[in-house]
Amino acid sequence: MTETQLRVAMTWAGRGIPVVPCSRTDKGALVPGFGKDKSGEEIEKFRDPEQVSRWWSSGRFARAHVGLLTGRGGPAGRGLIVVDLDMRKIDSVLPARYADVASGADVLESIAVAAGADWPDTYTVVTPSGGVHLYFWQPEDGPLIGCATGDTGHAPALGPLIDVRGIGGYVIAAGSYSSVQGVAYRKVVESPAQPQPLPGWLLALMRPAQTDVPRQEVRPVVRQMPTGTRAERYALAALKGAADDLSSLGEGDHRRDRTFAAAARLAELSSTAPHILTEAVVREQLLAAAITAGIKGGERQATKCITNGWNRGLNGAMGGAA
Repeated sequence: MTETQLRVAMTWAGRGIPVVPCSRTDKGALVPGFGKDKSGEEIEKFRDPEQVSRWWSSGRFARAHVGLLTGRGGPAGRGLIVVDLDMRKIDSVLPARYADVASGADVLESIAVAAGADWPDTYTVVTPSGGVHLYFWQPEDGPLIGCATGDTGHAPALGPLIDVRGIGGYVIAAGSYSSVQGVAYRKVVESPAQPQPLPGWLLALMRPAQTDVPRQEVRPVVRQMPTGTRAERYALAALKGAADDLSSLGEGDHRRDRTFAAAARLAELSSTAPHILTEAVVREQLLAAAITAGIKGGERQATKCITNGWNRGLNGAMGGAA
């Protein structure tokens, strides 16, 4: 296992892709310092062959997952963008048009059909949970594409059960073995040996032609749910307001604290409209908003803040709903 991880890490580092050791249990990065605002010099250690070799040759990281930093490095210096197609969870709530889909792959296929395009043929990895990672190179010019989770209604989001991993993100490389599912991340044999250029139809969805447009509204997935009672209307307004407030924050606005507080507040309100303010819906909307705001630490930190805030709110530690 150790030799496999070292070989995988050195292979990607040799291609100019920065790598980071990640936990085999929660996939969290074990080495800090690769946020999207970091300079090229600070990122350099993540693709330095000597440093990479030390990480996976040491006792501490020898069995770690190999994380590939997206949006940096590679032949053109712009790095990877990975489309992460998740499996649907039993209790997940999706828009009506996707009510019968089983995975992000089904959603992407319907998007491709609507665009009159074929399924993208590129380097493909199957995850231990049955999901799929489609690897592409970032476009050769224009702004780098960032990260997005699910159906947030603004680029580069593609749809429910689809995550986009660009600048500031990372994915687990093929060859890494999950101690949770007991299965390895594996490359699809028939797929190309290298990531391919991002297809034009996908680029058009991830980066619209307009370059100077107002930030789009974060629209909760519960917008089509029944909201007949006063409590339901209040809960929906609270969710929308929290997402709007978070998405508009900028540097210096205490984005982590505000994300935590928003999750706690919504958790306190959840008992008044439990079918609207579910943990899954609140997590999806606040995560999208926090990422839009550029929360320091990216998706991992935002998820942590939301989880901690939600648990705090359920325990009533914020003083109860006002």
